[in-house]
Amino acid sequence: MRKSRFGAAAAAALLCLGASELLPSRVAEVAKAVEQVRGRRFERSVPASEIEEAALRRTLQSKLAEGMPAPPEDTIRTLVALGLVDETPNVLEKLIDLYASQVVAFYDPEPRRFYVVKGGEGALGSLGGEAAEKIVFAHELMHALQDESMQLDSRMKELKDNSDRSLALESLLEGEATIVMVRVAVAELPGAGQAAEEMMAPLLEAGALEKANIPKDVPDFFVEELFFPYVEGTAYVRSALKKGGWTAVDRLWKSPPTSSSEIMHGPGVPAPVENLLPRSLDALAPQGYRLLYVDTLGEWTLRYLLRRTLTAEEADKAAAEWRGDRIAFFNAGRSVAYVWRIRCDGPGSAERLAATFLKARKGAKSEPAVERRASEVIVTFGYAKTPA
Repeated sequence: MRKSRFGAAAAAALLCLGASELLPSRVAEVAKAVEQVRGRRFERSVPASEIEEAALRRTLQSKLAEGMPAPPEDTIRTLVALGLVDETPNVLEKLIDLYASQVVAFYDPEPRRFYVVKGGEGALGSLGGEAAEKIVFAHELMHALQDESMQLDSRMKELKDNSDRSLALESLLEGEATIVMVRVAVAELPGAGQAAEEMMAPLLEAGALEKANIPKDVPDFFVEELFFPYVEGTAYVRSALKKGGWTAVDRLWKSPPTSSSEIMHGPGVPAPVENLLPRSLDALAPQGYRLLYVDTLGEWTLRYLLRRTLTAEEADKAAAEWRGDRIAFFNAGRSVAYVWRIRCDGPGSAERLAATFLKARKGAKSEPAVERRASEVIVTFGYAKTPA
């Protein structure tokens, strides 16, 4: 279900460049500021160039399709069947509009190149000029620095069947890049210190993705998924910094967070349970259906789904029972079926989650069947009876 790193993080991009010409010397200058703030050096210079808006949209379309676990139209149908989004005409085009509306500069790890969208000067509004340019450059150059050690393109492709772990990694990437961006900006202010950083961070986190500019009719799921790594990821990385400085963040590079639960609640949460579905899924398919894809959705996605019809307090409490999940989607033509196995803390936790899930989805057009088995909740849709 996840997009590639480009689709969510780079395509979300940042603010806006001023009208200054993109020059390698300017990129090199900001790279030095990033090195000074982060305490790491680039192994190589970062190539940079402009990209036309039409070429950007073609790139976004290609990256979006590449990052989805199934053909885009089929993937969207699974989200509708699950209840994460409502049926929306031309949703894929709306997604391209969403990402294109937010991106003005981005680092793409596959060609390892930094791009500036030509003619994107108007997106920043009242801010602009060289200072805004430096902020944008700093954020995206931090991604380039991450890429040197973490090989972002291959790492994100490895997580194509684990939306939750992918979201957690994106949160680390965006949280760290946002903090570096803030510190580069603070360094420009004479006499500014920790207090200035604390004041500026929320403004830049909010400014990184301006909700007022979101195109109409884009399903909220995609918008909220886009914002999560910036807001929650920044808080997560800031917490590590306060405890152990950049050395603690370096350790996160070596052992990244494994779930959205860890991003939301901190590193003390248990590691998610894995291998919740059999390797061979043919026996789980309804008659006449074929396997489409498998995924791990995680606490954040479960929480979002429950919040669509419940209060945030009720949804969040139930979703916090999550300790791991695995879902398999099947299709027959345009019809979708799924089996979703969610592990909880224990039988009591599973009972509470099952009851809350039933309440949240009761009467929905795609109302699933929900069954509690020991410490697990089994959610199915498109089945005559729950598979064994």
